[in-house]
Amino acid sequence: MVEGKESVLYALPFCAGTVTGIFVCGQENFYSSRIFITAAGSMLAGLAMASATILCLLKRKALLKDILACSAIFFCGIFCWSNHMLIAIAADDGSYGNVGIAGKATAPAAEWLKTGIDSLPLEDYGHNALIKALVTGDQSDVPPPVKAAFRNSGASHILALSGMHLAIIYLILTKMLSVLGQSGKADITRFAIITGSTLFYSVMTGSSPSIIRAFLFILLRETAVLSGRKARPVNILCFALTVQCAINPEVVTSASFQLSYLAMCGIYFLYPTLRDIYPANVPVLKKIWDSAAMSIACQAFTGPLAWVLFGSAPVYFIITNLIAVPLTSALMPVALAAVFLDSFGMCPGFLAGGIDLCCMAVIRSLEIICSLP
Repeated sequence: MVEGKESVLYALPFCAGTVTGIFVCGQENFYSSRIFITAAGSMLAGLAMASATILCLLKRKALLKDILACSAIFFCGIFCWSNHMLIAIAADDGSYGNVGIAGKATAPAAEWLKTGIDSLPLEDYGHNALIKALVTGDQSDVPPPVKAAFRNSGASHILALSGMHLAIIYLILTKMLSVLGQSGKADITRFAIITGSTLFYSVMTGSSPSIIRAFLFILLRETAVLSGRKARPVNILCFALTVQCAINPEVVTSASFQLSYLAMCGIYFLYPTLRDIYPANVPVLKKIWDSAAMSIACQAFTGPLAWVLFGSAPVYFIITNLIAVPLTSALMPVALAAVFLDSFGMCPGFLAGGIDLCCMAVIRSLEIICSLP
């Protein structure tokens, strides 16, 4: 039995049904962009893939059952969108995207964090603004030249809050909580802290589609670990996709949602093959190759869509990611530590100096990449 086959057979028809529901029950004034057209095409292609998978199972006695199940799930997707539209029309208050109760509850923490970042004793306030964008997603104070450097070098996904940022938070928490050891109580405590903290961070930073996708991945993986099950990437991907579309069908029209899942497809399906190309008996440049392979895999899946949506594709994306991703990955935890220490008046000068140096390195590197022919 092909690993993850059942999850693919319910995830793709459900998403295809959601997009079909948008076609049937949508309102043109809500959806007139290329984002929607691309989403519709990709999800309908997904339905075709699911149908092709069923045809490959012709020898199975349960073929009729599979067809009926996929059809039922497809219509569930249509119903999910129709119900979403009926609620939106009944409310008629433009509630989509507004801050809910959870957002209001986390607002004080978000404001405290932003104020703490602004008050860090750095040489250039542009560095404070850059850290605030990386940690909280607030780009309002980032200087236009810095935004242009990130955009033109292909590092926009680093400046904009995305699943990568939540993954860094997740890795920090995992390392910190490894001291709890391996026991039943330790596993439950670790699960509660990791899922609770990442959920709080997701809501606090605005609950963007890519952040919610990353949180669902973390939740599903930690649940699998806690229950003693194997966390299969395909199952996690498909289940998270279905849950996110069921909670908010409108999310399928979001470029952030589409690019985030395409990037994860690249990481799950292409990256292992590229990674294994490098000879195992030559470990010197292995980490560099792994990073390059990750960039190539993500770009291979997201590049075509980015070109359709934005009309451009970064030429030097491998160099950009090899430099910017490690620097920003190191910058985020150090900056968070500095904020907490500074709130108690204990932020050492060398820590602030290191943050300044790292910010300058990121910005200058991207400016150099932008200047390349």
